Amino acid sequence: MCNPLTLMLAPLIRLADAAYRAGVPLINDATYDRLARLCPNALPPITTPLLSLDTPADPTNWLNRNAGPYTIQLKADGVSVNCIYEDGVFIRAHLRSGRDCTDAALRAGVLLDLPGRPPGTVEIRCEAMALDDYQPSGCAPVSRNAVAAALRRKGLVDPADVRLSLLAFDLSGVDNIATQRQALSWLECCGFATLACLDAATPDDVLSTFAAFCLSSASLPFPCDGLVVKLDSKARQRQLGATSRTPRWAIALKP
Repeated sequence: MCNPLTLMLAPLIRLADAAYRAGVPLINDATYDRLARLCPNALPPITTPLLSLDTPADPTNWLNRNAGPYTIQLKADGVSVNCIYEDGVFIRAHLRSGRDCTDAALRAGVLLDLPGRPPGTVEIRCEAMALDDYQPSGCAPVSRNAVAAALRRKGLVDPADVRLSLLAFDLSGVDNIATQRQALSWLECCGFATLACLDAATPDDVLSTFAAFCLSSASLPFPCDGLVVKLDSKARQRQLGATSRTPRWAIALKP
């Protein structure tokens, strides 16, 4: 049975949340936080957890068990963020821990409306980084820990002036997406920044791409600590599923 308090407060919280996202807040932050604590189920739930990637010492076994085709992307060394949309409208964002980071996503310029307003819940997985302040010749003046701290800060202006960027790498909740490559194309068409993607047909293709990465990674224009290899087929991804911590259909390769 639904809590009567939820029935009474949920419409108010959703209205206050929408007004805040539109830049015309109806109540102050402290009042909103108190209402949200009284009614934690007012906003859409987190439906897809952000998982870590397994990093096998010898990827050959995984590659031989899971025949291609594969997609390969650079593994940006940032902080994972999940952006949630309801009927095409941005609602909120959260970290892997489940902690809210909606304000930080707005500071980073998250897309507020998805083209075509796809119905239902759509979740966009991103990597948050401080790309504007990165210096390829040295190290990033804004560390990964500083990015994580910026994501936790409330408010539409960051007093530490950490300029965040969001790089989208996957999604869920959109119909007719049959492959990882199609998912990335869909994200790019919507206007999300993404990381370049390479196709690989065989395990040897994957290993040769990784060898080339190891020789050139120092010259990349953003912090990157390896490659992400995924089975391209979304049907096979669903078939293999995930453990409580990692997907079975993807691995990370690190030097």
